[in-house]
Amino acid sequence: MQLLKIENIPIQYKIQIERARLELKQADNPQMHQSRTAARLNLQKKDIQVRLDTTEMRNSLNLKSTATMLAEEASKGAQAVQKAVADFGNFAYQASQIQNGVTIPQLISQKLFEQPDTITTFLPSAGPEISWDPATVDTDYIAASTQTDWEINQNVLDYVPGKFQMIIEQYPQVKIEYLGEPNYVPPSANPNYEEPVA
Repeated sequence: MQLLKIENIPIQYKIQIERARLELKQADNPQMHQSRTAARLNLQKKDIQVRLDTTEMRNSLNLKSTATMLAEEASKGAQAVQKAVADFGNFAYQASQIQNGVTIPQLISQKLFEQPDTITTFLPSAGPEISWDPATVDTDYIAASTQTDWEINQNVLDYVPGKFQMIIEQYPQVKIEYLGEPNYVPPSANPNYEEPVA
């Protein structure tokens, strides 16, 4: 008679597999940034400059400045002194020649009838001095410019790795069942024990 019942329960599992995949994220449309600089024209104009110097012309018309008049009068005074000294010396020399038949009244009358030198001149005798700097125009032109910057986005690829999952629904096990009666030691411990008849 078989006293042991052995039952073998195999493992039970479930496998879930998720494949790897690539996910594409579409890029946004390109964006353009544009900056523009307008054309510029810079003009720098300098007018004509005329210089008139009428110093010599005014001097010829005896319209002199105070400094010029003082300098000329001082020079004339020095010349007059020199001439007076020369004339007095000449008169004294002629007066000393009385022995040659020269009389003092003759010398005085001769001095009185002397005629001054005359000259003819045109007024004004000098014109104005004219000088000038011509007019100028400086041109600086800066052309217009346009700068364009593109912002280009790229597509994004995301890699999602695969998944492998195993779910254990039933672990393996072995069930052993004893089909016989229990053995009591001592046999008198059995509740159904009966003493043998002698």
